[in-house]
Order: sequence, then structure tokens, then C-alpha cells
Amino acid sequence: MSLGHGLFVFSPSASYPQPFAAVIDDRARIVHAWSSPVGQPAIETSPPSYLRGWNHVEVAPDGSLFAIVPLHTLLKLAPDSTLTWRADLPAHHDLALGLHGEIYVLTEEPRPVPCTSGSHVLLDNSVTVLNPDGRLRDAHSLYEILTTDPDLTTLITSAIDQHRDAGRTAEPAVLAPRLEGTNGWRRGRDISRLLRSRPGSPSDILHTNTLEILNHAHPAGLWAAGDVLVSLRDLDLIAVLDLRARALRWWWGPGELSGQHQPSAQPGGTILVFDNGRRAGRSRILEIEPVTRTVVWQYEPGLFCEMAGGCERLADGTVLISDAQAGRALVVERDGRERWQVRISTRSTGARSRAEFYRLSVVPAAAADRLGTGDRPARALTRSRVRCQLAQTIRSAP
Repeated sequence: MSLGHGLFVFSPSASYPQPFAAVIDDRARIVHAWSSPVGQPAIETSPPSYLRGWNHVEVAPDGSLFAIVPLHTLLKLAPDSTLTWRADLPAHHDLALGLHGEIYVLTEEPRPVPCTSGSHVLLDNSVTVLNPDGRLRDAHSLYEILTTDPDLTTLITSAIDQHRDAGRTAEPAVLAPRLEGTNGWRRGRDISRLLRSRPGSPSDILHTNTLEILNHAHPAGLWAAGDVLVSLRDLDLIAVLDLRARALRWWWGPGELSGQHQPSAQPGGTILVFDNGRRAGRSRILEIEPVTRTVVWQYEPGLFCEMAGGCERLADGTVLISDAQAGRALVVERDGRERWQVRISTRSTGARSRAEFYRLSVVPAAAADRLGTGDRPARALTRSRVRCQLAQTIRSAP
């Protein structure tokens, strides 16, 4: 059951305190790995699952690995796992690589915002841009961009009001003594952990889980090359942003999506998205025509992945689906026929996470020749902890 699609990368959620990422081929064989404990929280702090391990990993064309240490740092590792650089910032969930080596990554920090009755401490999400050497170039607040639209301002304010009506508040007057440092509002995993520990996580309204740089302009002019596509899980919202103009170009989703992940723009101008389906109790893959805001293709793979997961169109038109909570990935034709399926399980050394991995991603073809050497320690660790099986041939990774 060979695909001929090259290589895939993932990082198991249960790899803390020695996180690792694995590259597998379409026969489920582990062909490369990275590992590094840099930036991991101390075991004695009993970190929750969302602060452990690596949030998301991305392979660069030169074979380097970018790994997000949740809400703490972004690592760049060479193919042999040596540290090239680290950028200490509250990174989370996703990153994207620009055409000129720049790195776009999601970050968050608390900020007071107005609401219907007073003010509220929000975990504002930003698209932070780093130079190729990891130095900060710029940061763009999603709250500031989204609230240029009156409808989205109402959507965000209503979400805050719903928390307040339910008795779940995050008021600056109460939280300020614990949030403010010598240079104003503090950043990082300790503050995010404090805010998320409040019942209902009332500060985490913008919870952004996907970031994609749009390398091509939309055929009808909805967006330009260089704009970014983001997904905000708890608002059921996907949106295209012009970071240079700090403007909102297009948005869709409330009332249609439910806890979605990994929207991606397609060559013809449509958008593919993994709708987790939290309200319905079943997940589906949707393709959206953004001009008419209609669903032009839908596939229900018969699974329910309440959190994490995603979908990605491959070069031949098939779709790679990450069923993260079940620990599997599958490739399907447009008519729904399954071409390939792999199951991944990790032997945990501590508390298990709610998902086996965040998502499976395609490795750039240019990176393939740079992998497979110098990674013996990381590959030995990975092979001792991970089991990969093809669904039909039940072939384990060696």
C-alpha cells in the first residue's frame, strides 16, 4: 500500500520530558528523528499536558526542525538535533516558514480589553515574525486586527459576556497584581497557566490553532500573496489577515464550523478545513468557496476528533487527515476511498495527553536528502517509544 508521497513528520504528545519528533515514510518506517529537552518545564512543577513536550513541529527545506516548546520558546534544531538557536517567546500551536527564511509563529500574552460591563483580561494572540536567525522582527495582534470589523467585535464581546454571565470572569483589577511585572504585563507559560486555571478558561477566547502564509493571491482578489490564514477554535472562525495593513480581508465559520483546525488555501482559491465537529460529535472535511461562502465539497470520514487534528491536500489531489486523538492518519481520494492509513502509539513515561499527536505533516521534498544521518541517539529513543503500523499490512516501524 505504497503512496509515493514521500515523508511525514509528527511529534508525540506523550514525549515529555525528553520530547522528540519522528519522520516516517509511507511504509510506516521511522527514517529520521530529533530530540531535545531544551526549555521543558521542570517535572516538580507538575506541568499540565498543554505545557509539556513540543506543541507542533515543522521541517525546513534544509532538514532543520522547528519545534514549539509551548508558551516558552521556539527551537531550531539541526538534522542531528544540535541546537541552532532558540527564541524565548510565548509560542504555541503553529508556525509557518516564509519564502525568504523568516519564521511566522503564533504567540500569546495577556491584555485588558473592554467588554459590555467593564473590562476583561484576554489572552491576546499574535502572529510574531522572526528573522532567519531567530531575532524578533515584528508582532501583529489578532485582537487589534479582528476588532476592526464590527461583526467580529460583537462576536468577541459576546463570548466575553457569556463567560461573565456564567460567573467565569477575568477582571484586570483582580488579576493585575499577579500579572504585572516591572515592565508591565508579563508573558509566558506561568501567566498563561494561571489564566487557564480559572474555571472555564475565560481568558482563552481567541485560542488560535493554525497559521498559514498565503503564497498566492486569490483569483478574485479576496487576498494578496503574503497575507495569512488563521483559525480561532473557540470562535469557530477562520480568517485571512493582511499583516502589513493590519486589516481583515475575509472571514467565515461561526454557525458552520465547530472547533476547527488547519484551514489551508487551495490553488484554485478555495479553502480546505478540518471541522472537528465538537457540537455534532463527528468530524468532517470541508472545502469552502470564499466568494460565495458556500461548501463545495464535504467528506465525513466516520471519526470524531474533538481536539487537535487537521487535513492537508497532497500534490496528487488526495487529502491527508490527522485523527490525532485516535493516533492515526489516513489519505483519502476525493470520492472518499481510503488510500492509506497509519496508526501511531506512544509508550508514555508520565501522564498521557488527550491526543496522541497534534497533527501529521508532509516533509518538504527538498529536505529528504538531508535526513537519515547523524540522528542515531534521537532515532533510538524514538524507536523505543513509538509504534507505527500500517492499517492493512500491520507493518511496524523497525
